[in-house]
Order: sequence, then C-alpha cells, then structure tokens
Amino acid sequence: MKNRILYIIILLMSIIGISCKEEGRADFIDENAPAPPQVTNVTVDNRPGGALLKYTLPVDKNLLYVRAEYEIKPGVIRETKSSYFKDSLVLEGFGTPATYDVKLYSVGKNEKESAPHIVQINPTTAPVQLATKKFRDTFGGVAIDFENPEKANLAIVLMADTANLGYMSELITYYTAMPKGTFTYRGVDGLDPVEHEFAMYVRDRWGNYSDTLTAKVKPWFEEFIPKATWKDYTLPGDIPPVNSGYPITRIWDENYGPDGFHGMETKMLPHNLTWDLGRTVKLSRLKYWPRKHADDRWKRGHAKIFEIWGSVSPNPTGVMDESWIPLGRFESLKPSGPGTQITQEDIAFADAGIEFEFGVSDFAPNPFTPVRYIRFRTKTTYANASFSTVHIVELSFWGELMN
Repeated sequence: MKNRILYIIILLMSIIGISCKEEGRADFIDENAPAPPQVTNVTVDNRPGGALLKYTLPVDKNLLYVRAEYEIKPGVIRETKSSYFKDSLVLEGFGTPATYDVKLYSVGKNEKESAPHIVQINPTTAPVQLATKKFRDTFGGVAIDFENPEKANLAIVLMADTANLGYMSELITYYTAMPKGTFTYRGVDGLDPVEHEFAMYVRDRWGNYSDTLTAKVKPWFEEFIPKATWKDYTLPGDIPPVNSGYPITRIWDENYGPDGFHGMETKMLPHNLTWDLGRTVKLSRLKYWPRKHADDRWKRGHAKIFEIWGSVSPNPTGVMDESWIPLGRFESLKPSGPGTQITQEDIAFADAGIEFEFGVSDFAPNPFTPVRYIRFRTKTTYANASFSTVHIVELSFWGELMN
C-alpha cells in the first residue's frame, strides 16, 4: 500500500514538472527571428521641453517594445521606451527650442532592432525657462515669488556671497512642483535689516538652467514672539482636545514632535482654538508644524486652509463678532503638488515647519493691527471631510512686541 501511494506521488510530481516545462515554452525566445518592422504613421505633438509621439505598431509577434533615442543637448543622449501595449512615447528634457532628430526603433524579444525611423520634433520653450521668479523684501529676510505654469519638478537655487569671497555660493535649494508659491530665506536667526545681495536660478532634473537673477534686498525688522506668557483662553464652542494628553498648551511647549495638540475627531468645520499671548504684538509671520506621524502628515488633521484672527478684548461668548480682526487666511500646500503621493521633499518641508506671512489682502485689510488674543480657525483639513480633528505640533509667531 505504501509503495502504491509513493508511486502516485511520483507520478503527480512528474505531471507537474511536465506542465511547468510546457508553460516555460510559452516564453520561448527565437534568437533567429528577424528584427520587427519599423513603426509607421508617426505624428508629433510638440510640447514645452519635449514632444508626444504617436505611431502605428508593426504586426509582429516578436515585437517587445519601441525605443526612442535622441540628443537633448550636445553630447547628452537619452532614450525612452514604450511597450507593445502602447502606441505612443513621451520625450522630455529639451532645454532649448530647436529642431531635433529622434530615432525610433522597433525592438524584438530577442533584442534585435529595426532600422531607425527618423522623425523631427520642435519642442517649445522648456518649463525651466517658462518658470518666472522674482526677489522681494520681507520680514527678517528675502522672499522668492515664483510661477511654474507647467507644474514641472524644479529646483530653485538661492546664492549669496556670505563669506565676502567675491563670488556667490549656494545657500539653499528649494524643490517644488507647485504652479506658484513663495520661498523665504532668513538664515538661522533672521537677517539684519541692512542691504544684502542675492542671486538665484532654476534648474530641472535634466540639467537645464534658467538665467541667473540678482538683486539687492533689505529685510524688514521683526523679532520672535516669546511664548513664556502664552496661556489657554478657550472660549465656548472651541474644539476640545481628543483627551487630556493633548491639551492646547502643547501648541507652544517648544516640543516639536511627533505629537502636539490633537482636537476632537468629530468636530464640524470650521472650528476654533483660542489663546492669550499675554502681551500686545503686531504679527509679521508664523510657522505651523503639523503632526509627524506617517498617517497624519498631509492627511487627516493636517490643517489645509486656516485663518488667524486677533483681538485685544474678545467677546467671552466665543462669537466671531467685531471684537475679532482678520489677520490672515493661509493654505498649506504640498511642494509636490496635488494628489495623494507624498515625497521626501513633502515630508522635509512639513517637518521643518510650514511658513506663512501676514500681508494686506481682501480677507485681511489690516493685518498688522496690534492684538493680544489669537484665534486659529480651521476651515479645511487634509481629511477632506465636513468634520475633522486638527493637529498642531507647534505654532510660532514673529513680529513686533508692543508692550
């Protein structure tokens, strides 16, 4: 009986082995098969810094992919591949508008290539050149306002002659894919309100560069608003903490993570947090540190749109009446742009504190009015729901102390 069972097992294993070998023959590569024919009916859609090519694939069971080979600048050859499931290729990396030759090869499973089908493309102005940039004086430093209409992945490089060596060296590089925004540089403790000379340029991931812009900037005076006098001033209707371990006082405890204030999970938006600075100030800018847990950064209670209101004598009922002055409305945006993908640059940007400047706007026509009480009003969060918690690891203000 045992011998019969053993015989059956050996027989089954043999059948399985044969099946596996038969399946392996389905992927057999014929080394002697000729290269596939060329692609045909190629059309060109020129784009900023590149082009989209569409074509008709050859009918050939040996075809594996189509390969484009092209020179984006003298001596720099790139290639792009597209499988036989697609009938198009996207070409990128051209820094200068011109006429470029592109060689298209049909490649077989045995890696034999057809003769090249040569087409010409004329990329329009590259995203790195379309991006605009300008310097601006700001509180304690220099601001860079930029626009990136193609939402390309760009690096903005800021330079200065900080060592008085007679040439500019890199201070910091900002990475972004946002359509527009502002970066600021203030050094470690803010720059003195004297004239400084800066330079900057933009580059892309293919080594294309914009022109270099230089300017002299005189930072505006500001000082850090100390937190020793801050205290809770919760008013009726304010969002309570989710539990006693995450009180409002964690917003100014100088502990930068990963936790801070954590509001009730089911509070309807918008909702408020109120506290007393303990002295009267004019505000120039703020930094907001969101929660640093991986499932919270740019998610859940990470404040997306929020407002800062100020008062010298708030209504004790918590009503948003004329006792409150609108100081600023801000939106926290991922450097990598919209969508659920979170890059290392997004993480570093949030962990360093997200900075916002107060300035005159339709919402806040008098943003530099002296105030003592602060109201943080959360309008939307990255939970993208009508109710949400809000997470604030830390909040810091700069401006001018009035008393």
